[in-house]
This record gives sequence, structure tokens and C-alpha cells, in this order.
Amino acid sequence: MPQPSYPYACARISALENGLLNSQTIRRMAEGTLEDAMRALLDARYGSLPDATSEDCERMIENVRRQTAQTVLELSPDPAVTDLFLLETDALNLKILIKARLLGSSEPPFVEGGLFSRERLSAMTEAQEYGELPPAMAEALGELEKKLKIQAEPQLISVMVDYGYLKHCLTVSSGLKDAFVRQYFAALCDFDNVITFFRMRAMGAQKEDLKEMLLPSAGVTAQALIDAYELSAETLNKALSGSVAKGALQEGLNRMLASGNISTLEKARDDYLLSLVKSHRHEVMTIFPIVGYLLARDREAKAVRLILTIKRNCLDDGVIAERLRELYG
Repeated sequence: MPQPSYPYACARISALENGLLNSQTIRRMAEGTLEDAMRALLDARYGSLPDATSEDCERMIENVRRQTAQTVLELSPDPAVTDLFLLETDALNLKILIKARLLGSSEPPFVEGGLFSRERLSAMTEAQEYGELPPAMAEALGELEKKLKIQAEPQLISVMVDYGYLKHCLTVSSGLKDAFVRQYFAALCDFDNVITFFRMRAMGAQKEDLKEMLLPSAGVTAQALIDAYELSAETLNKALSGSVAKGALQEGLNRMLASGNISTLEKARDDYLLSLVKSHRHEVMTIFPIVGYLLARDREAKAVRLILTIKRNCLDDGVIAERLRELYG
């Protein structure tokens, strides 16, 4: 097998991109019937299940996610970068497995596309030993297990796993030559912390509880959010000024305030993060095409799941337009 190199990897990725579902296909799926949506997926050979029905949605998505991760692991000339993005799936699976353990569930779902197998992650969560994970994640999960022994609080699981994962990403990316990686994860922390700020206010939570729910600080500091918690939303402008994504954050905040819907800010986050890679997708001697392909498949999977779920359950198609994110293609 050829050694990973940028020319070889980018040539392979360029060929694989031809198999992505484009915006026109997704739009036809969204506007048509359930049968139309499935026909489009089968015509595109999505998920390598030629006889699939809408009930096979998750199998199709997981087949694509598994193959995408294998491709990235095989091709990446810089695993220090691509592993950060693949590790997000492991963080998701850790949350699923720990919650399942608390609830006594014997067969929790598993999301394909990470660095660790189901068996390895299951063994970690069962033994409550996380030494195989990056140090920041292992430390965060160790603290989580101590807290869970005192109080079995499911919400803590998501917060502390994400905290450890993103702390690791910020630490590693600070030493990488690709500045966009640091920008990507710093922007993700900033957006998510601002979103948490508004969700907790909407729930009527106390200011003192906010600090425990925040992810690592990047440009938007935890103290700035705490100071602004009981003030008007407009006072956040100063807090946002230190973010690498301050323009996108401000625009998303303005739209959220106009619509009254926090999902508007989530959409702004997702579209901004994709834009960091999408505009460089043709720079063939860089990591951008490889990371872009990974993010494209993830965004595509979310679109497929959203459309088929809405169609299968006979829900309002307007929900698709509201929740659908910008695609890579």
C-alpha cells in the first residue's frame, strides 16, 4: 500500500467526493415523498445496501461512517490533525455507554467512525478506567466517575466528556502548524458556551450553575459569560470580541434574538465551522481536502437522518428547512 502523502491522499479524496450527495439531491429528497428520498439514496448507492428500505436508515449511515473513517485513517499524512476530528465520535460513544451503564441498558447503540472499537470503549466504561484515552479526556472522565458515585446525574456525563475532548483538542491544536485546527476548536468552544449560556437562562437556572456547564474557554471566557448572565443579551457583545469567530457569533446572536430560537445560533455554528474547511477544499497539498471529506460525510449523514425521520413519521416538511445545514458540495 502506498505511504500516505498529500498528492496520493488528495487524489483519492477527489475521486471519493464524486460519491457525496450534492445539494440538488438533498433538496429533491427534502421536497419529495419518503419513496422519492429512498430512491435517491439507492440510485446513489448510499450505504452499500441495494435492497434497503427506510427502516435501514441507520445501517446505511453507519456503513458510510465506518468506511469514511477507515479511508481517513488509511490516507491521512497527518493523523495528529485528523485524529482530533475522528475522536469526536469516540466522545459521543463514551456518553452513550456511560449513560447506558447508569440506566442498566445492556445493548446501547454505537456510532461508527471513531478511533476506538465498541469493545475497547465498552471495556473502559465498564472498568471505569480511561488510561487509553488522551490525558485530558482520561482526567475528565476520572473526575466524572467520582461525581457519579455521589450523584447519578446524566447531564454531567455530556458536559464532562465534551470538556475533556475539547480540552485535548485545544491543547494539541495549539502546537500544530495548521492554524485552522486551533481556530476550528476554539470557535466550537465559543459557540457552544454561548449556546449553553442562553439555554440555561431559558431554563431559569441560577448564575452559579453556569460555570459547571461550560466547556473550556477559548476567546469567550467563562467569567465574561457569568458576568453577563443576569444582564440583557446585548451585553454579550464585549464578551464575543475576543473570539476567533466573533463575526459569525455576532451574526448568529442577532438572528437568534430576532427569531427567539436558539437553534438559529446552532445553525450559525455549524455553517461557520464547515466554512473554515470548505473554502480550502481544493488546496491539494494540505490536510484540508481530507478533513473536508470527513466533515462532508458527517454533514451528509445528519441530512439523510433528518429527512428520512421526518418523512417516516409524517411530520411537517418545514422542520427540514429549519434544521437542514449547509452542505459541503
